[in-house]
Amino acid sequence: MVEKITYLIIGNGIAGITAAEILRVEDPTATIGIIADEPFPVYYRPALKDYLAGRITEEKLWARPDNFYQEHKIHFLPAKVVGVQAQQHLVQLESGSQVHYRKLLLAGGSHAVRLNCPGADLQGVFTLRTVADYQAIVERLPLAQHIIVCGGGTLALETVETLRQRQHPVTHLVRGQRLWSEVLDETASDLVLQQVQRDGVAVHLDEEIVKIEGDHGEITHVVTRRGNSYPCDLLLLAIGVEPNIGFLRHSSVSCWRGVHVDQHMQTSAQDIYAAGDIVETVDTHTKRTRVIGQWYPAIQQARAAAYSMLTILDTQHPFAIQNFYNATCLYKLHFAAAGKTNLSGYEALVADPQPKSYRKVLLKDDYAVGFLFVGDRRQALAFKRAIDHQVNLGSVREQLLAEDFQLGEWLDQKGVPPPLLGANRLNGVSEPAQRRATEVSGPTVKTLEEIMDKAQASLGPGEALLVQLPDATDLHLPEMVLYQNASTLIGRQAGVHLLIDEPTVSRQHAEIQHYEDKYLLYDLGSSNGTYLNGTRLVKQQPYLLSQQDEIRIGLHAHFRFLQRTPLPVQSRAVRAVPSDPLSDTILHRTPDLKQALSAGRPVLNQDGSLLPPGSKQALPAQVVATFKEVPALIIFPEAGSKQAPKVHLLKAGKKSTLGRETGNDIELLDGVASRRHAEIAPGPDGGLYIRDLNSSNGVMVNQIRIQAPQRLVHGDQIMLGCTTMLFVDLQAGKEQTEKLLIPFKETTRNTGTRAGSIPTAALVSAPVPQAAAPDIVQQMVICRYCGVVNMPIARFCASCSRLLHQTS
Repeated sequence: MVEKITYLIIGNGIAGITAAEILRVEDPTATIGIIADEPFPVYYRPALKDYLAGRITEEKLWARPDNFYQEHKIHFLPAKVVGVQAQQHLVQLESGSQVHYRKLLLAGGSHAVRLNCPGADLQGVFTLRTVADYQAIVERLPLAQHIIVCGGGTLALETVETLRQRQHPVTHLVRGQRLWSEVLDETASDLVLQQVQRDGVAVHLDEEIVKIEGDHGEITHVVTRRGNSYPCDLLLLAIGVEPNIGFLRHSSVSCWRGVHVDQHMQTSAQDIYAAGDIVETVDTHTKRTRVIGQWYPAIQQARAAAYSMLTILDTQHPFAIQNFYNATCLYKLHFAAAGKTNLSGYEALVADPQPKSYRKVLLKDDYAVGFLFVGDRRQALAFKRAIDHQVNLGSVREQLLAEDFQLGEWLDQKGVPPPLLGANRLNGVSEPAQRRATEVSGPTVKTLEEIMDKAQASLGPGEALLVQLPDATDLHLPEMVLYQNASTLIGRQAGVHLLIDEPTVSRQHAEIQHYEDKYLLYDLGSSNGTYLNGTRLVKQQPYLLSQQDEIRIGLHAHFRFLQRTPLPVQSRAVRAVPSDPLSDTILHRTPDLKQALSAGRPVLNQDGSLLPPGSKQALPAQVVATFKEVPALIIFPEAGSKQAPKVHLLKAGKKSTLGRETGNDIELLDGVASRRHAEIAPGPDGGLYIRDLNSSNGVMVNQIRIQAPQRLVHGDQIMLGCTTMLFVDLQAGKEQTEKLLIPFKETTRNTGTRAGSIPTAALVSAPVPQAAAPDIVQQMVICRYCGVVNMPIARFCASCSRLLHQTS
């Protein structure tokens, strides 16, 4: 029988990727597969407006690195799904192949709605959805004279504001009578509308495009239902999204406009869940359906779906998608809302009028069911807290919106738990990845010592977490268990791991990296700083975290760092390279050493010499032997060069600069490299870190451009300009099977042709020296006592000195 994928995910947007991360953390041994016809992991859709504004480059849009699938051991298949056979637990692909699953997550997202009218296919008509959309718009923008943005939601407003910041004239067409009609009432819409018009934007309400006119295939005008004609050479459509559910039409999964799910994110079919833009939500009071199509709700739905698939979703404190906290900026006006905001049949409390401010709360029988704040969003999270926990506000209803009334303090006195800002997992079922905020800051916790003791007691072996310290602010943040197989990103931008919606927190503020049971804190260039025990961190520099350290993010978010010491490891099992059931069962592939050789890794010969990829000369065994004592860089010569690779030994505790300027510790004969390109320096944990010294072309580690100092691990490939080098650190003992120098079997002696079909660029014309090409090359030996990698000729381990038992 074909092996089943434990957790199969259709779609690699933010919902699919978020679920995959949680599933991997909670179930490390499971097989996880992702099927998508987009080969790259998710990008930050909320940041596309910044790309349009020219504030960030395309590289900053990607929310996960290129090696995301490999790092998380996720089997990725680029393919199109055409059907789901729920009873058989099968997914049907366009190629005719099938994939078996145990549990399936539908996270295929949605596509932008286009106009269905004459001329809709003319050049110059764009939707606002993908990176490709924005790339095409940016290319056309310099020549645009008459830009029209069509749509009344936040995407349209953000686009108009961005274009005006770039000094482009803009006409804004809205089909309805007010902006963002699903959330804003007439008063709030008028307040935002006035801001837009003050900025010189021509806004036309109740205008629906029915025809697009053009000349020679290019758009020239748009015509509305009211008979008005507007000149236009660039039309940007932000008129909604439609879920990608075509492949489900003939399945047993219930759907209409989108997929129907219950409170566990489970569909009508057994073992099938859904999350993100593909889901259709239903308001329990009005029975109205909608596709939310927003970033933060998609993340929370994915979290809920993943925890449901693992049977550890906390249903006692559910995250209600209808009540999600929505905070943004509407044309320079701060905005926050949750629950019902503009429906009749509820009692509305409105604050006294203030310039550029509108605050409204909806009540039903003295219970808050929704609020809408524009211009001034103080106390917004306190109202969200009251909605989530169904607090009767009758005794304070007359003071709710008064300037001097602090709802948050009143709720604290009542012992009301923090707001429910996301889906949570049950506690104590498996090794925790996230903890409920009420565990450490709920009404039963009285002192800071109790908070710390309770949080520390809940930790698993080797885990660490951040716990918010009590203060006078209105912030109520969940504790955050730090990732051990990925970085933990902290900031105000949707999609980060720890979201802090506070004005002094930057979009991407700080990052905590985990390596060898140590945690390193970085400030990512924030505006208001990251503080460790009262000291502001230097941007992009690593700081080692210790037990009970106090961390401050921005001006008001205070945390305590807690860590449990890992259990001692008696022995380390050698990890074999995992098989890929997704590829093996569909594409009939089997793991092959040739594929590994094609990656261009160096080969360790039986005599102890080392042959770098593409080189005609091997490094002598005497040089290679020094790698066991001192970390080194092997600098490869240019392709086709007859020179031997150069070796630079990295001295303990010393910095090394690299660049083409004379005076660098490592001088690069490379015209593309910068004068002072990079630096390798010891970090606080004893490891070696490489950082970019503001070079022109960046520093690439394993084909990924680094944004912050990165710890080097044995086997890392580095590129500076056009110079490629390999980091070797045999003495560290941290190597894993995936990092080993790969052996090969010689198939043709003295010809330079090896098994593995190394790419043409790496082939050499001269024969390989006899010493560098034995018939059988032995694998490096891993000590079964301490896990350190040793040379094949070694009899005793370089780390623990025990006798090695070599295996063929």
